[in-house]
Amino acid sequence: MGRRGLSPDEWIDVIDALERTVKKYELVNKIISLGYSSRMRKVLADMAFLEDGMVILDAGCGPGLMSELLLSRLNRAKLYCLDPIPSMLKAAFDRLKFMKGEFSLNFIQGVFEQIPVRSESVDLVVASYSLRDSMDFYGALEEFRRILKPGGQLLVLDVTRPDNKVISKLGGFYLKHIVPIISIPIYGGLRTPWKELYPTYERMMTSSEFVKEIGEYFDVLNVKRGLFGIFTALKAIRA
Repeated sequence: MGRRGLSPDEWIDVIDALERTVKKYELVNKIISLGYSSRMRKVLADMAFLEDGMVILDAGCGPGLMSELLLSRLNRAKLYCLDPIPSMLKAAFDRLKFMKGEFSLNFIQGVFEQIPVRSESVDLVVASYSLRDSMDFYGALEEFRRILKPGGQLLVLDVTRPDNKVISKLGGFYLKHIVPIISIPIYGGLRTPWKELYPTYERMMTSSEFVKEIGEYFDVLNVKRGLFGIFTALKAIRA
């Protein structure tokens, strides 16, 4: 397989952009995605088999939105929140610290390609709108596989290019030209970090390619798409 992922310089640019999204992360994403960003998180959560006492790793947790959704369906769990950005981890901590339940919360500054978690110790890995920002896509999948118990679940949700080329072009135009304009007044400045969405979208696989590549490492059980394949959610297990 050829290399997939961001170059070191691209990764630094994306991390800088993400760091500037912290305060308005969900508000802008919800508006520019016509509500699909949050709707698809719920679709992903509905795919999961959840039971009390399980160990979960939220890879690229951001401000903790996916973690919050999963923990709201449990009474007891151990959660690892992994993110390279300290301010995102702080936002996740602030979001999760008062959740009702017996939760062990662990916040780790780190990257997908080197996860400081013991092999075969995690029941569920979730990567929500984060896998496309990895430096090494396949290295990330290998790490997810390493830390998952046999039979453990992988939940992935991301922005993908639709298989239909016309819709893909329209999606690219929207992200490149319309999203930055929409985000400026909400973000409150011309240096809107949502300008970085288009470059990551342009490099992204199509929805079918995305599912196929993950299927090289895991057994894919369920796939759901939103907005003509601009959003792809899947559940897979480690055999």
